[in-house]
Amino acid sequence: MRRPVGSGSHPMVRPDTAAPPRPGPAAAWARWGRLGERRRIVGWTLACACSIAVYLYVRHLSHPSMVDLVVYRAEGLAVREGIDLYGPLNTPHGLRATYPPFAALLFVPFTYLPLRVLLGVGVAVNLLLVAVVVRLSMRLVDPEGRRLGPAVVPAATTFAIWFEPVFTTMRYGQVNLAVAAMVLWDFTRPRGAALRGVVLGIATGIKVTPAVFVVYLLLTGRRREAGTALATAAATVAFSAMVLPGVTRRFWTDLVFDPERVGRLENAANQSIRGLLTRLAGTRDLGLGWTAVIVVVSLLGLCCTLIAYRRRGDAWGLPACAVTGLLASPISWSHHWVWCVPIALLLWTTLHGPHTRAHTALFAGLLVFPSFLVWSVPHLPDQEWHMTDFELFRSSCYVAYGLAFVLVAAHPGRLRPTRVPRSSVELTAGIRQ
Repeated sequence: MRRPVGSGSHPMVRPDTAAPPRPGPAAAWARWGRLGERRRIVGWTLACACSIAVYLYVRHLSHPSMVDLVVYRAEGLAVREGIDLYGPLNTPHGLRATYPPFAALLFVPFTYLPLRVLLGVGVAVNLLLVAVVVRLSMRLVDPEGRRLGPAVVPAATTFAIWFEPVFTTMRYGQVNLAVAAMVLWDFTRPRGAALRGVVLGIATGIKVTPAVFVVYLLLTGRRREAGTALATAAATVAFSAMVLPGVTRRFWTDLVFDPERVGRLENAANQSIRGLLTRLAGTRDLGLGWTAVIVVVSLLGLCCTLIAYRRRGDAWGLPACAVTGLLASPISWSHHWVWCVPIALLLWTTLHGPHTRAHTALFAGLLVFPSFLVWSVPHLPDQEWHMTDFELFRSSCYVAYGLAFVLVAAHPGRLRPTRVPRSSVELTAGIRQ
């Protein structure tokens, strides 16, 4: 005889009151991964806050002058008062304006802030820009967001603050981080986005040197973006010509071709090929042979940049182009090398995939930036002409690293896949299912 449903010692449990099924190992691991990611974000955010606090304390002890931000304010004041923008200005050490007139027009709002307030704003903005450059660099090297999680932003910012180019940019109140952020933002926009190239053109109108990225666009076949950037840069010149006709004509027909106006070519902080050769030759008037070396290195850098782009896209091509521009420029101060931040993230990502020993060596070589090695040599006019061989090497450490980077970017070599335990692969497959 069949027992009635629900009778006896084991009554039937209705489906709506049944206990939910226990999650499988894959789902539990995924939940643990999300919890771990949150903990990493909180932990690195606290570490970043501590790093910023230590930086601000060191800054308080060292009393930096933020001399370049003071010069920017003086340029804006010269525009307001109608005095000669490229003549003597009321600046520390008698420093003069070196940027195009369009930049001076953008600096006019600085003059409406008290100097102390402006300096404080400059510190806060540059600290924010470090995180912005990190985030944009993540979009450049990991567009799909599969390798670099959100915790990388505070983690990388924690260390990037202490890279000498970043540290010195904030010390002087420079615009390097802002210019790098503009270039990165333009190149990380989706292909075919409206007005792509406009921001690059504005950056070129502010500081001239980003024009190397317009060459990069032309070499890589992106003529529409290059044309947009050139048209925007031309518009900045036209705008400044309407407001400041005399100084605009003077800058673009005369001053832009005078690198010594920017500073001493032999200065140990000048991390360009010409800076290195000037210190080696012991003279600022380089002969035809030395000039040919600069031309050859510049062309080699562009060739490596093009090869890097064709093999691995903008992730490698754009930083290689930036380094080529730094090497080829007559003067590339050490704080211009803020592109070490995207390079660091690029190499970190590369080491977590197929890579070569050269990639590992480049990543280890990044220590040259937080080491402040470039400041371990004399920075005085009477001493820079008489450096020892070891001092000459230390005074050009960024040049050596830049040359190595562009060569590796063009020649990936024999890649070695990252070894992953079989159980991890199976677990990852389970999570994806």
